[in-house]
Amino acid sequence: MWMDELKELLEPYSPPLETGGGIYTELVDEEGEVYDRLAFYVENPESEWALVKALIEAIEDLTDHDIPGRNVFAFGFRPDFEGIVIKLSFFDAEPGKGVVIGAVPERLVEIAEKNDLPLIWAGEEGIGLPKEYMDEDFEALVKLVEAVTFEW
Repeated sequence: MWMDELKELLEPYSPPLETGGGIYTELVDEEGEVYDRLAFYVENPESEWALVKALIEAIEDLTDHDIPGRNVFAFGFRPDFEGIVIKLSFFDAEPGKGVVIGAVPERLVEIAEKNDLPLIWAGEEGIGLPKEYMDEDFEALVKLVEAVTFEW
């Protein structure tokens, strides 16, 4: 079952919490002011496992840094969250061209551009990968999640 595998993957970085809709984990600034900043979520983890893996890779890298506020990573549901909520999805887009960005806050686009990440524009909500993604698309998504979480 995807939930058991996901719990195992998250355990080393942040305790996974189970809800009726799925699993989530939080990265919280232990030393500073805690406030809601960002939430990333994958609505269908079982069929969108590559997006789950991208978030886990980002979490792994982010745990080495102090990140302000409270940041949530949810799998299987859209979290009830006071801050910005960003959906990860697969998009109809050309593979090998980078991370796909749809309707998102302008600040996210600015962070992506500042970090020179290759972008593909989409008309739908959120960020993600082309359906037939390549390794470089996957890596760009991981870097985008890290950059946005760190720089927001």
